Amino acid sequence: MFDLHELIFRTRALGQSHPFTPRGYRYLNARVAQERKTQPAEELGIWAGNALTVGYCLRCVEEQDVGRIIDTPPEPLPADFDAAASHIAQLIRTDGAEPYLLYPEEHVVAALDHLIMGELERRLGGLDAAVEGRAGESSADITEYLAWWVIKGYALRVADHLVPEPAPQAK
Repeated sequence: MFDLHELIFRTRALGQSHPFTPRGYRYLNARVAQERKTQPAEELGIWAGNALTVGYCLRCVEEQDVGRIIDTPPEPLPADFDAAASHIAQLIRTDGAEPYLLYPEEHVVAALDHLIMGELERRLGGLDAAVEGRAGESSADITEYLAWWVIKGYALRVADHLVPEPAPQAK
């Protein structure tokens, strides 16, 4: 039986630990650093990292519940880890992600929506005008930004199993 509130609780609890693979953790740190530099308000980069983490954790919990992973891509994916994750995230946002999902699609969408709303409530509920002004973004823009990072986090975990890590370079 699918219990959305239990799933969200478990996802958020996992986010308090260290849920990332080493490659996922490197990606998170690099992305947060880049977003902090390139976004008009540094806080947005930190928010992106938190959103990415909850999406990633949702997929981890899904894998635990189902007891399996998808380790063979249902279609050719870009060899680049970030590009593959972005491709999967775009499928989730539009259509065609079902071969990448472990739960039924409606469960994944409901959980992602709930996580996105939670991120928005935490961030926009107390958004002070100074942050919004520095960001130069409307609440709708920030909503889209955070939604992307939650979904990208979920897709990143999927890509973690599907995109081989490049071999270390010989020195």
